[in-house]
Amino acid sequence: MLKPCLILLTLLSLLLFTSRADTLPAAALAFTDEQQVLPTLSALQQNAVAEQKLLLLVLGSGWCHDSEALLKQFNQPAFAAQLQQRFNIALVDVGYLQYGQAVTQRYQLPLYYGTPTVMVINPATGQLLNKADLMHWTNAASHSATDYQQYFMQQDFLATAAQQPDIAPALMQQINQFERQQADKLALAYQHLGPLLAGFESSDTMPDNAFRRSWNEVAAFRSAIIPAVQQLQQQAATLPADGQLQLPVYPPFSFSKQ
Repeated sequence: MLKPCLILLTLLSLLLFTSRADTLPAAALAFTDEQQVLPTLSALQQNAVAEQKLLLLVLGSGWCHDSEALLKQFNQPAFAAQLQQRFNIALVDVGYLQYGQAVTQRYQLPLYYGTPTVMVINPATGQLLNKADLMHWTNAASHSATDYQQYFMQQDFLATAAQQPDIAPALMQQINQFERQQADKLALAYQHLGPLLAGFESSDTMPDNAFRRSWNEVAAFRSAIIPAVQQLQQQAATLPADGQLQLPVYPPFSFSKQ
Protein backbone atom coordinates (compact mmCIF):
# COMPACT_ATOMS: atom_id res chain seq x y z
CA MET A 1 0.00 0.00 0.00
CA LEU A 2 2.97 2.31 0.52
CA LYS A 3 4.22 2.11 -3.07
CA PRO A 4 1.46 4.31 -4.64
CA CYS A 5 2.02 6.87 -1.90
CA LEU A 6 5.76 6.93 -2.56
CA ILE A 7 5.14 7.40 -6.28
CA LEU A 8 2.74 10.25 -5.55
CA LEU A 9 5.18 11.93 -3.20
CA THR A 10 7.95 11.59 -5.78
CA LEU A 11 5.80 13.21 -8.46
CA LEU A 12 4.83 16.04 -6.13
CA SER A 13 8.47 16.62 -5.25
CA LEU A 14 9.42 16.79 -8.93
CA LEU A 15 6.62 19.23 -9.66
CA LEU A 16 7.64 21.42 -6.71
CA PHE A 17 11.28 21.38 -7.76
CA THR A 18 10.37 22.30 -11.35
CA SER A 19 8.13 25.12 -10.17
CA ARG A 20 10.88 26.55 -7.96
CA ALA A 21 13.44 26.25 -10.75
CA ASP A 22 11.16 28.14 -13.12
CA THR A 23 10.87 31.02 -10.67
CA LEU A 24 14.56 31.31 -9.84
CA PRO A 25 15.99 34.67 -10.92
CA ALA A 26 18.39 34.72 -13.86
CA ALA A 27 22.06 35.11 -13.06
CA ALA A 28 23.01 38.74 -12.58
CA LEU A 29 24.63 40.39 -15.58
CA ALA A 30 28.25 41.41 -15.09
CA PHE A 31 31.10 42.72 -17.23
CA THR A 32 33.19 39.77 -18.43
CA ASP A 33 36.76 39.58 -19.74
CA GLU A 34 36.90 40.11 -23.49
CA GLN A 35 38.84 36.88 -24.01
CA GLN A 36 35.97 34.97 -22.43
CA VAL A 37 33.32 36.75 -24.49
CA LEU A 38 34.93 36.50 -27.93
CA PRO A 39 34.62 32.70 -28.33
CA THR A 40 30.93 32.85 -27.40
CA LEU A 41 29.84 35.56 -29.83
CA SER A 42 29.19 33.35 -32.85
CA ALA A 43 26.90 31.05 -30.89
CA LEU A 44 25.23 33.97 -29.16
CA GLN A 45 24.56 35.61 -32.52
CA GLN A 46 23.27 32.40 -34.10
CA ASN A 47 20.97 31.77 -31.15
CA ALA A 48 19.62 35.32 -31.47
CA VAL A 49 18.69 34.60 -35.09
CA ALA A 50 16.97 31.35 -34.12
CA GLU A 51 15.11 33.03 -31.24
CA GLN A 52 14.22 36.12 -33.32
CA LYS A 53 16.04 38.43 -30.93
CA LEU A 54 18.58 41.21 -31.36
CA LEU A 55 22.16 40.96 -30.15
CA LEU A 56 23.04 43.47 -27.41
CA LEU A 57 26.68 44.15 -26.55
CA VAL A 58 27.77 46.54 -23.81
CA LEU A 59 31.38 47.59 -23.26
CA GLY A 60 32.24 49.06 -19.87
CA SER A 61 34.10 48.49 -16.64
CA GLY A 62 33.75 48.67 -12.89
CA TRP A 63 35.77 51.88 -12.49
CA CYS A 64 33.25 53.72 -14.71
CA HIS A 65 30.36 55.27 -12.77
CA ASP A 66 28.06 55.21 -15.79
CA SER A 67 28.88 51.57 -16.57
CA GLU A 68 27.93 50.63 -13.02
CA ALA A 69 24.71 52.65 -13.27
CA LEU A 70 23.70 50.86 -16.47
CA LEU A 71 24.56 47.49 -14.94
CA LYS A 72 22.42 48.25 -11.90
CA GLN A 73 19.44 49.09 -14.11
CA PHE A 74 19.99 46.01 -16.28
CA ASN A 75 19.84 43.87 -13.15
CA GLN A 76 16.53 45.22 -11.91
CA PRO A 77 14.48 41.98 -11.96
CA ALA A 78 11.52 43.18 -14.02
CA PHE A 79 13.69 45.04 -16.55
CA ALA A 80 16.19 42.16 -16.73
CA ALA A 81 13.37 39.81 -17.68
CA GLN A 82 12.23 42.19 -20.42
CA LEU A 83 15.76 42.51 -21.80
CA GLN A 84 16.12 38.74 -21.98
CA GLN A 85 12.92 38.56 -24.03
CA ARG A 86 14.24 40.94 -26.69
CA PHE A 87 18.02 40.49 -26.69
CA ASN A 88 20.84 38.01 -26.40
CA ILE A 89 23.27 39.92 -24.22
CA ALA A 90 27.02 40.04 -23.65
CA LEU A 91 28.79 42.54 -21.40
CA VAL A 92 32.48 43.11 -22.13
CA ASP A 93 34.94 44.44 -19.57
CA VAL A 94 37.29 46.90 -21.28
CA GLY A 95 39.68 46.83 -18.32
CA TYR A 96 41.62 50.06 -18.15
CA LEU A 97 40.89 50.87 -21.81
CA GLN A 98 43.14 48.10 -23.14
CA TYR A 99 40.38 45.66 -24.15
CA GLY A 100 37.20 45.74 -26.20
CA GLN A 101 38.46 46.66 -29.66
CA ALA A 102 38.33 43.08 -30.94
CA VAL A 103 34.61 43.00 -30.13
CA THR A 104 33.77 46.36 -31.69
CA GLN A 105 35.73 45.65 -34.88
CA ARG A 106 33.71 42.49 -35.37
CA TYR A 107 30.65 44.72 -35.89
CA GLN A 108 31.91 47.58 -38.09
CA LEU A 109 33.08 49.79 -35.24
CA PRO A 110 36.83 50.46 -35.15
CA LEU A 111 36.84 51.30 -31.43
CA TYR A 112 34.49 52.23 -28.60
CA TYR A 113 34.33 55.98 -27.99
CA GLY A 114 33.26 55.95 -24.36
CA THR A 115 31.99 53.74 -21.57
CA PRO A 116 29.54 52.25 -21.45
CA THR A 117 29.11 51.72 -25.17
CA VAL A 118 25.84 50.00 -26.09
CA MET A 119 25.84 48.16 -29.43
CA VAL A 120 22.60 46.77 -30.86
CA ILE A 121 23.30 44.24 -33.63
CA ASN A 122 21.11 42.65 -36.27
CA PRO A 123 22.21 39.04 -35.70
CA ALA A 124 21.16 37.95 -39.19
CA THR A 125 23.58 40.36 -40.89
CA GLY A 126 25.97 41.51 -38.15
CA GLN A 127 24.94 45.11 -38.87
CA LEU A 128 25.39 47.67 -36.09
CA LEU A 129 21.94 49.21 -35.83
CA ASN A 130 22.41 52.08 -33.38
CA LYS A 131 25.65 53.71 -34.45
CA ALA A 132 24.01 57.14 -34.67
CA ASP A 133 23.38 57.18 -30.91
CA LEU A 134 26.35 55.19 -29.62
CA MET A 135 27.28 58.00 -27.23
CA HIS A 136 23.79 58.15 -25.71
CA TRP A 137 24.55 55.73 -22.87
CA THR A 138 28.00 57.03 -21.96
CA ASN A 139 26.14 59.13 -19.39
CA ALA A 140 23.92 56.22 -18.31
CA ALA A 141 23.76 57.42 -14.70
CA SER A 142 21.79 60.48 -15.79
CA HIS A 143 19.01 58.46 -17.47
CA SER A 144 15.79 57.47 -15.75
CA ALA A 145 14.19 54.03 -15.67
CA THR A 146 11.70 55.37 -18.21
CA ASP A 147 14.57 56.28 -20.55
CA TYR A 148 15.89 52.74 -20.35
CA GLN A 149 12.45 51.31 -20.99
CA GLN A 150 11.80 53.52 -24.01
CA TYR A 151 15.19 52.94 -25.60
CA PHE A 152 15.71 49.24 -25.08
CA MET A 153 12.14 47.97 -25.18
CA GLN A 154 10.27 50.37 -27.46
CA GLN A 155 12.75 51.61 -30.06
CA ASP A 156 12.52 49.95 -33.48
CA PHE A 157 16.23 49.58 -34.20
CA LEU A 158 15.79 47.82 -37.53
CA ALA A 159 13.49 50.53 -38.89
CA THR A 160 15.78 53.32 -37.68
CA ALA A 161 18.84 51.76 -39.32
CA ALA A 162 16.94 51.35 -42.58
CA GLN A 163 16.46 55.13 -42.77
CA GLN A 164 20.16 55.84 -43.28
CA PRO A 165 20.93 57.96 -46.40
CA ASP A 166 22.03 56.26 -49.60
CA ILE A 167 25.74 57.01 -49.99
CA ALA A 168 27.98 56.15 -52.93
CA PRO A 169 30.56 53.43 -52.07
CA ALA A 170 33.52 55.69 -52.87
CA LEU A 171 32.25 58.35 -50.49
CA MET A 172 31.46 55.77 -47.81
CA GLN A 173 35.03 54.56 -48.14
CA GLN A 174 36.27 58.08 -47.40
CA ILE A 175 34.05 58.26 -44.31
CA ASN A 176 35.18 54.85 -43.05
CA GLN A 177 38.82 55.77 -43.56
CA PHE A 178 38.30 59.02 -41.66
CA GLU A 179 36.70 57.17 -38.75
CA ARG A 180 39.48 54.56 -38.64
CA GLN A 181 42.07 57.33 -38.49
CA GLN A 182 40.31 58.96 -35.55
CA ALA A 183 39.95 55.56 -33.84
CA ASP A 184 43.68 54.92 -34.26
CA LYS A 185 44.43 58.28 -32.67
CA LEU A 186 42.03 57.51 -29.82
CA ALA A 187 43.56 54.06 -29.28
CA LEU A 188 46.94 55.72 -28.70
CA ALA A 189 45.30 58.06 -26.20
CA TYR A 190 43.80 55.05 -24.40
CA GLN A 191 47.29 53.53 -24.23
CA HIS A 192 48.46 56.72 -22.52
CA LEU A 193 45.53 57.11 -20.13
CA GLY A 194 44.82 53.49 -19.25
CA PRO A 195 47.94 52.75 -17.17
CA LEU A 196 47.60 56.11 -15.39
CA LEU A 197 43.97 55.35 -14.57
CA ALA A 198 44.91 51.88 -13.32
CA GLY A 199 47.60 53.42 -11.11
CA PHE A 200 45.18 55.84 -9.49
CA GLU A 201 42.63 53.07 -8.96
CA SER A 202 45.10 50.61 -7.44
CA SER A 203 46.61 53.20 -5.10
CA ASP A 204 43.20 54.62 -4.17
CA THR A 205 44.45 58.14 -4.85
CA MET A 206 42.69 60.96 -6.64
CA PRO A 207 43.84 61.74 -10.20
CA ASP A 208 46.11 64.76 -10.41
CA ASN A 209 45.40 67.87 -12.47
CA ALA A 210 47.62 66.77 -15.37
CA PHE A 211 45.65 63.55 -15.72
CA ARG A 212 42.33 65.39 -15.52
CA ARG A 213 43.38 67.76 -18.27
CA SER A 214 44.44 64.88 -20.51
CA TRP A 215 41.27 62.92 -19.72
CA ASN A 216 39.04 65.88 -20.55
CA GLU A 217 40.97 66.58 -23.73
CA VAL A 218 40.48 63.00 -24.90
CA ALA A 219 36.82 63.04 -23.82
CA ALA A 220 36.14 66.07 -26.00
CA PHE A 221 37.81 64.38 -28.97
CA ARG A 222 36.12 60.98 -28.64
CA SER A 223 32.72 62.62 -28.14
CA ALA A 224 33.15 64.43 -31.46
CA ILE A 225 33.82 61.37 -33.63
CA ILE A 226 30.28 60.04 -34.11
CA PRO A 227 28.79 63.52 -34.75
CA ALA A 228 31.55 64.12 -37.31
CA VAL A 229 30.76 60.83 -39.04
CA GLN A 230 27.07 61.75 -39.15
CA GLN A 231 27.85 65.16 -40.63
CA LEU A 232 30.05 63.53 -43.28
CA GLN A 233 27.22 61.13 -44.16
CA GLN A 234 24.85 64.06 -44.59
CA GLN A 235 27.44 65.83 -46.73
CA ALA A 236 28.01 62.69 -48.81
CA ALA A 237 24.30 62.33 -49.52
CA THR A 238 24.44 65.64 -51.44
CA LEU A 239 27.56 64.85 -53.49
CA PRO A 240 28.06 62.96 -56.76
CA ALA A 241 29.68 59.54 -56.52
CA ASP A 242 33.10 60.98 -57.45
CA GLY A 243 32.81 63.91 -55.01
CA GLN A 244 35.35 64.81 -52.36
CA LEU A 245 34.32 65.24 -48.75
CA GLN A 246 35.47 68.14 -46.59
CA LEU A 247 36.99 66.24 -43.69
CA PRO A 248 37.46 67.82 -40.26
CA VAL A 249 41.01 68.04 -38.93
CA TYR A 250 41.86 67.75 -35.24
CA PRO A 251 45.04 68.92 -33.51
CA PRO A 252 47.31 66.39 -31.79
CA PHE A 253 46.81 65.75 -28.09
CA SER A 254 48.87 67.98 -25.86
CA PHE A 255 50.41 64.99 -24.08
CA SER A 256 51.54 63.47 -27.41
CA LYS A 257 53.89 66.45 -27.87
CA GLN A 258 55.75 65.73 -24.65
